[in-house]
Amino acid sequence: MVDIQCPHCEDEIELDDDAFGEFQCPHCEGEFEWGETPEARGMEGVYSAPMSGIKLASHALHGAGGLMLIIGVFTGWIAIVFDDMVSAGPFGLKVSFNGFSAKSGWFSFLEEDSVLAIFGIMFMILILIAIVVQIAHLVFRVVIHMEDSGTLEVGQEMAFNSYTYRWHTSLAALVCSVAGLIVMEIGLLIAFGEFGFPLPSLFALLLTGVLGAQFCMMNVELANE
Repeated sequence: MVDIQCPHCEDEIELDDDAFGEFQCPHCEGEFEWGETPEARGMEGVYSAPMSGIKLASHALHGAGGLMLIIGVFTGWIAIVFDDMVSAGPFGLKVSFNGFSAKSGWFSFLEEDSVLAIFGIMFMILILIAIVVQIAHLVFRVVIHMEDSGTLEVGQEMAFNSYTYRWHTSLAALVCSVAGLIVMEIGLLIAFGEFGFPLPSLFALLLTGVLGAQFCMMNVELANE
């Protein structure tokens, strides 16, 4: 039951919790309306405010960052050009010469060049961590968006984790990617430094730029909440 005041005489009236429609005050016999229809109550939260430009841009950047990280598993991040062209990706080296190419995984270098293998494996691990935390961040964003729009009900712990760790996961994806790139640069300098300086590929530069921009947007988004 719920106690309300008559809009006419201001005396208290007791109604059922789910009461709706037109009522007559038992004290002054004045008529009034109260409550919402079940259909209207069922639609509460379905229509949310339009998404802000900041959130929309942040969603787009984080989605692009996740997609690029997955593509990066199969793409060269760093290259050294001399008689042959050597490019390094998360899972190994690719050597190209006169239209021919050969690939070698990092673990295959453990006996021949253990230093390069160790740096390569560290690079691989850091990029895989970046992918995992980026996916976790995207899941947090989806949960928050759906909960705010009323299309999803989640437990208190999940909601807390989504709001709390979205900043950390956005930062971790950036840090792990940049750290992986630096680690691999050092490893290639040690192994092939005499042939030239290892240069990050255009893809690697674009990826780190997108991850940096998404983290900046994450901070702007939080500041505007």
